[in-house]
Amino acid sequence: MSELNIEFAEISLADIEAKAQKLIEDYEDHAGKRVRTPVPVESIAEHYLGYTIDITNEGLFSDPHYLGGIVFDENIIRVNASVESHEGRYNFTIAHEIGHHMLHREQFLAARNAETPNIMCRENKAKPLVERQADQFASALLMPREQVNRAVEKLHIPTGEITAKALRVMASQVIKAGGFTNVSNTAMANRLITLGFARGVDFQTGRNIDMLRSVDARGYSKIDRWLYKKIKTVFNFIR
Repeated sequence: MSELNIEFAEISLADIEAKAQKLIEDYEDHAGKRVRTPVPVESIAEHYLGYTIDITNEGLFSDPHYLGGIVFDENIIRVNASVESHEGRYNFTIAHEIGHHMLHREQFLAARNAETPNIMCRENKAKPLVERQADQFASALLMPREQVNRAVEKLHIPTGEITAKALRVMASQVIKAGGFTNVSNTAMANRLITLGFARGVDFQTGRNIDMLRSVDARGYSKIDRWLYKKIKTVFNFIR
């Protein structure tokens, strides 16, 4: 369903970040209050953008590979019922569909013809450009750069090369410190990589890239030493 015969334009990551931040600011003006984490993506979709969120396992969504979809001309965001119980994936799916609205709606509607499907879907499979752009928007919306920066600073986390296991712990710590309670560990880990806080690992595959160039004589990086101290503190507290 993502195989649309529409040539969508390239959008820089900086522009996607700016559009996500602008949406948050516009929603703040609409709601009359400051948006704090967790970012209320359901409310943004329903109460500001005017979409109905339809949780379903019918038709196309009987296939679990289709996580969500957006019907522009009916103002409906559809979410696969199998996603609803997974808070992180549920919110990311809604944010992803909001990304399609903000980035692709006008071009999609302008280019439609009789053979074009009336729904753009988020698939749990290979991702063409348009889906990667919506993912980038979802990350920026759910985990705004400024709030992530503050959480990392609060934790005094050194940045640099990191292992996949250390990144998991780092993501968990940032979620707690920043109040990002509606995102998954995987989403936060990828966000930390995007923002340059973690290098040296391809988190999608778990393979280390140019692994741990900045290590001490025992082979530990700054982040690994930070992680060790965190774990040691937890164990001492438990005892």
